[in-house]
Amino acid sequence: MSAQAQCPELSELLAIGAEPTALTVPQVVTARLSADWTFVGPTATSREVSWTLPGPDGSSIPAARLSLRPQRPGQDVVLKTTVAACVRDLRSELKSRKLTAQPVTCPGCEAVRYQGPDFDATIYSQMKGDYPFVVVVHQVPASSPATAETGASLLAVDIATATRLLADPQATVLDVRTPEEYAAGHLLRARNINFRALDFSQQLSKLDPKVRYVLYCASGNRSGRAAVLMQKLGITNVVNAGSYPDLKAAGVK
Repeated sequence: MSAQAQCPELSELLAIGAEPTALTVPQVVTARLSADWTFVGPTATSREVSWTLPGPDGSSIPAARLSLRPQRPGQDVVLKTTVAACVRDLRSELKSRKLTAQPVTCPGCEAVRYQGPDFDATIYSQMKGDYPFVVVVHQVPASSPATAETGASLLAVDIATATRLLADPQATVLDVRTPEEYAAGHLLRARNINFRALDFSQQLSKLDPKVRYVLYCASGNRSGRAAVLMQKLGITNVVNAGSYPDLKAAGVK
């Protein structure tokens, strides 16, 4: 089997992620993959749909598995693979776009995230289980109504200001990363509201508009976009504290 067949390019993963019907019409994903990939529909024990590549002769474990999971907005494209070359090629593509790798907390493994203008890609290595390499690409569908809604972003304040605001006991700290990121490490007072959750806007609408909110995420991108959404909901006392790694490096607890 060719290396290209085993390793979808970044552009292909982004195209799948940007396809608004990918979660409901599996054919649009199948059409973007090589003929070596096999569609696996829902089973009696799992509603997940995926696409797999056959493993080495006699192996019951596919060499790679590609699946989708709903997020807000859009969906994640998740590639699990045993082929190290796939990850090397994707890293090269991301670096060629002049994107900087940001470390991501991952107990027992290594992880970095590349933040693009309209997508992010996280690469996990040395994972336990059948697939030592996992790539998660999130791309907002171009035709999604949420694209315009979440495109604007509130700039992050400087670290000194963020540190002072986070120390205010009257402020409510919101971590808008995924539950997995939150579980791997977070600020002590932070409450987790996942920016990509399907009910994110509904969760925001339940917040007290009289309270000051200080938000952060992995890079400051999601927290900046979440802050704009909060302002549109009438929650005006909101600050983007920026990047969790930067805050931790500055000694924020």
